[in-house]
Amino acid sequence: MQLTDKRFMIFEVATIVYAIGLMLIAKCVWEKTPTIGILTFLIGFSLISGLITWIIANGKHWFVFGLTYEAIFLLLITLCMIFDAIIGGYSVFNDLYLDILILFAFVFTIAVVCFIPSMILAFVGYHLFGKSGKGNNNRSGA
Repeated sequence: MQLTDKRFMIFEVATIVYAIGLMLIAKCVWEKTPTIGILTFLIGFSLISGLITWIIANGKHWFVFGLTYEAIFLLLITLCMIFDAIIGGYSVFNDLYLDILILFAFVFTIAVVCFIPSMILAFVGYHLFGKSGKGNNNRSGA
């Protein structure tokens, strides 16, 4: 598998569409219009998650592919938030325990909102951009 593979590039375009779809879902859930900065970060996280997932889970069952994508996506968001808090010196309640709880509550909310779109992305990616280029219907467990 090469990252110059046409299927990989098509999948990365699908992750951009996925990120834009997530922003629309987030707009409905939180009733706020996202900024272009947030959309840029989300597209970046989606592209990086897609790259890592493609390297790790390409060729595995679509559900494993989706779970891998979701886990990497959430890990990137969590690490970014932790890094931002450390560099920026942010502490909501000046209590590490409460900050960690808030972080996990926020990430859990994102995980719940992103789960079904991530599984749709994985299903489409698995069947349309499989190794044969025509789908992976010949594999067992599909």
